[in-house]
Amino acid sequence: MDIIIVSGFLGAGKTTFILEFIRRYAEDGERKIAVLVNEFGDLSIDREVIRKGGLEVVELPSGCICCSLRASLPETIDMIYKSVKPDVLLIEPSGIATPRNVLVAIKKCRYAEKYTIRPVIGIVDATVFQEFVHEFGKFYRDQIETADILLINKIDLVSNEELDEIEKMMREINPQAMVVRTQYSKFVPEGGEHVGEVDDKEFSVEFGIPLESLSLVPQKKFSRRELEELVEKLVKGECGKVIRAKGFVECDGLYMFQISGESYEIREWEIVGQGVENLNPAPKAVFVGSDLKVEELKRVFGSKKR
Repeated sequence: MDIIIVSGFLGAGKTTFILEFIRRYAEDGERKIAVLVNEFGDLSIDREVIRKGGLEVVELPSGCICCSLRASLPETIDMIYKSVKPDVLLIEPSGIATPRNVLVAIKKCRYAEKYTIRPVIGIVDATVFQEFVHEFGKFYRDQIETADILLINKIDLVSNEELDEIEKMMREINPQAMVVRTQYSKFVPEGGEHVGEVDDKEFSVEFGIPLESLSLVPQKKFSRRELEELVEKLVKGECGKVIRAKGFVECDGLYMFQISGESYEIREWEIVGQGVENLNPAPKAVFVGSDLKVEELKRVFGSKKR
């Protein structure tokens, strides 16, 4: 079984990469793909998105797979290998997990000799790279150092001069990696294996990162304009420093919103149809950041905390 680790900080574009990967491989229909995700937050928004791609997602409980749930990760990978029998397993660790620890966990699997670790994909958001590489230091750098292929994503949102500076800094951190500039994470790796040794000793994740998460079930129905104004309010920091948010809310139909740094997206969700309600997500939202104003978030979304 081939294993591809797709790493990157919150909002970098990992789910977009996975959906594109699924689409490309679904065209030939010859390879079976499984995805293992672990979102940071009590409600998995990414699970709903990936299921929309027609794939059954195996999801660990809330928490960081490389921290509080590290012991369960090898067992889950082995279970997927034995029961699902995919040709390719994509692992998307939480945006606050270290890919180095995922590699350690794979090495500890019962059937580790049956697995081939393909090049580790590291995705960075060009719009917040300069801020995050300084603010989150060693933790953020680990995601760059461990990757075999680095995607500088959202290149349409920054200048060429800034892209050159980002690429220069990334090459200083990881001179061996292939660096690719992308929009919407459009890149599908072909062949190769992960290079570099994996130390049996887990990489420390005690970096003191001041992040917190909040999960809500929105009970308020918005107009499209109200939703836009609310998301703009979040981006401006009026509800705390929200560095990543994703959710589904009721407007004139179901809408999905995403926030990553200072950029955001709002779009209508395509309802799948009758008889497949489990593929149509219910209203829910996850926020990740620091100094979150919990009561204000609950008020503006007309929600109770989950």
